[in-house]
Amino acid sequence: METILNNKAIDLTGLAIGIIVLGIVVSMGAIILVGVRDARLTDLDEVTTNNETTFINQTTDTLANTWGKSVDSCWGSYNQTGADIGNLPGGYNVSIPAGNYTATISDLNGQITLQNSTVTYYSNSSCSYTTFNTSRADWSLPDQAATGLLEYGNWFNILVIVGIAGVILALLFMAFGKGSGTSGGEGEVAY
Repeated sequence: METILNNKAIDLTGLAIGIIVLGIVVSMGAIILVGVRDARLTDLDEVTTNNETTFINQTTDTLANTWGKSVDSCWGSYNQTGADIGNLPGGYNVSIPAGNYTATISDLNGQITLQNSTVTYYSNSSCSYTTFNTSRADWSLPDQAATGLLEYGNWFNILVIVGIAGVILALLFMAFGKGSGTSGGEGEVAY
């Protein structure tokens, strides 16, 4: 009787190191692309959005366009006692002093958020604000590439699933893929 030697176990160290190196390289590439994108932001043309309807009251309100630079002016009707006095004949539009609201610009995407900083509640408010025109190719290309690379978490899941499937298939082929014995004779598989 002939003894069949077992195959050595599959060394997955190379696969694990490859996945880690891939993750590091992709992360570094995304960080570099975000740096290139952000360095070009202030070189872009500015666009002014006029009369966007917003609410400057107790809660915060976010303006529609991203990559904002500044809030130029806001105006609206106001009430202090709950009675809206903004519908007087001919309209009653007042300029809202810049100290009466706080404009916060997000570092992530330049979204402008407004919040009232007084007890005066403004309704039927409108604001004009300035944003950067991010449609220029030298800004949008690194932005889209960085966004795609930063979604490598999805790639990692795929690599893990493919790696596990590969290990299972390798084990199955090692165990059952080789015939043992002769045709018609006894066969034996050593584990």
